[in-house]
Amino acid sequence: MEPIVNSPGESKRKQQAAETEDEFVLEDLYETADFQFDLKGVYSDATSMLQRFVKKEIIKASLRKHVEKAKGVKQSLILRKNSLAKHNDQLRQTLKEKKARLEEKIRAPPFLRTQDKAAFTIGIILLCVTEYMLLKRPESMPLWYTALIFPLLITRYFSYHKIKFHYFMLDFCYFVQILLLSNIFVFQSPAFFEIVFAVSSGPLCVAVVMWRNSLVFHDLDKLTSVFIHIFPPLVTFCMRWYPLNQDLKNVCVETDCSMSFYNGMLAPFFFYCIWQALYLIKTEVFDREKLAHDKDIMTSVRWMTQVKPHPIYKMMLKAGLNPHPVVALVAVQGIYTFLTLLPVLVIFNNFELHCIYLATIFLVCIWNGANFYFEIFSETYSARLKGYLKEMKEVEQAGATSAMSNSPQTERKQRATDGGSIPSNVATVTANS
Repeated sequence: MEPIVNSPGESKRKQQAAETEDEFVLEDLYETADFQFDLKGVYSDATSMLQRFVKKEIIKASLRKHVEKAKGVKQSLILRKNSLAKHNDQLRQTLKEKKARLEEKIRAPPFLRTQDKAAFTIGIILLCVTEYMLLKRPESMPLWYTALIFPLLITRYFSYHKIKFHYFMLDFCYFVQILLLSNIFVFQSPAFFEIVFAVSSGPLCVAVVMWRNSLVFHDLDKLTSVFIHIFPPLVTFCMRWYPLNQDLKNVCVETDCSMSFYNGMLAPFFFYCIWQALYLIKTEVFDREKLAHDKDIMTSVRWMTQVKPHPIYKMMLKAGLNPHPVVALVAVQGIYTFLTLLPVLVIFNNFELHCIYLATIFLVCIWNGANFYFEIFSETYSARLKGYLKEMKEVEQAGATSAMSNSPQTERKQRATDGGSIPSNVATVTANS
C-alpha cells in the first residue's frame, strides 16, 4: 500500500484553515471572559502599597531613633549614678579622714599627755590604797573590791560594746566576779567560799600569765584586766587568812580549816562546766545567726583561732588535726581549768606558799608591764609625738611659704623696700649678718 502524499497546495490550505479556527477561538474567549484591565486601579493599589511601605519605614526609623535615645538616656543615668556613687564615696572618705584627724588631734599632745598623766596618777593611787588595805585593813578588802568592780565593769562594757568586743564579758573570769560578789553579800557559807577561792586562785589567777596581763598604769583597759584577774585572788586571800572578826565559820568547812578534794577540785570544776554550758547556749544557739551575720563581733573563739591563734591551736593545726574551733576551745579551757585547780589544794592550807604564789603571779604582771613600757609603749608613744611635731612643722612651713609668696604686689613692695635691685638671697644673707 502506497503512502498518501499531499501536494504543496493542499498543505497550504490546511494551514490557513487552522489559523482561521484559532482566531475564532481567541475572539470567543475575549468576548465571553469577564476581564477588565483597569490601569487606574493598578496605579491606586501600587500607590497605596508604596505609602504603607513608606509609613512603615518611617515608623521603624522613628522607633530606632527613640530606642537609641532611650539607650543614651539610660547610659547617661548609669554614668550619673556612678558619678554620684563616686562622689558619695569621696565625701564619705573625706569625712572619715576628717574624723580620724580630729580623733588623732584629741589623742595627740598635749591632750594625750595630760590624759595619760591623769590615768597614770590614778593607777598609782589605786595601787597605794590597795597596798594599804592589804597591810592595815585586810578584812575590808571585799568592800574595797566592791567599790571598784562596778564602775570598772560598766566602763568596760561601753568601751567594748563600741568596738564589738562585748562578748568577751561572757568569759569565765566575769562569771567568777559574780560568784565572788554572791559569796560576799548573799551566800556566806564555808563550802561556797572554798569553791570561790578555788576558781579565783586557780584558773582566774593563772590567766594573768596565760593572757599576758600587764600592769600599765596609764591604760584603763589594761588596769581593768589586771583588776579582774588579780583582785579576786587577793580578796579571797584576805578572807581566808584575815577573816572579819577572826571568825573562820564562813571560811573553813573542816575543823582544821583544810580544803577537801571535793571542794577544791570537783565542785569548782562543776561550776566551770555550768558556765561553759551557759556560754555555749548563748553563743552557739541563741546568738548563732547574729554572730554568723556580723563577723566584726569578737568572741573568745574568734580571737584564739582567727585573730591571734593560741599556740596550742597552732600546734593542733600543724599536727594535721584541724579541730572545730569551738570544740578546740572547750577542750583546751577544760584541761587548763582542771590543771590550774591543782595548786589550790596546797595554798589553801599554807600561808607562806599562798603568799609566794600570789607574789609570783603579781611579779609576772609587773614584768609584762615593764616589757610593754620599754618595748612597745615607748616606741609607739615616741612615734606619735614625732608624727605630731612633724605635722605641726609642716603646717608652720606651709604658712611661712604662703606668707612669703602672697602676690606680685607684695613682691614688688618687698623689692622696693629692699632697694629694688638687691637679690633676695643677698638680702637674706645681709639681714642675717
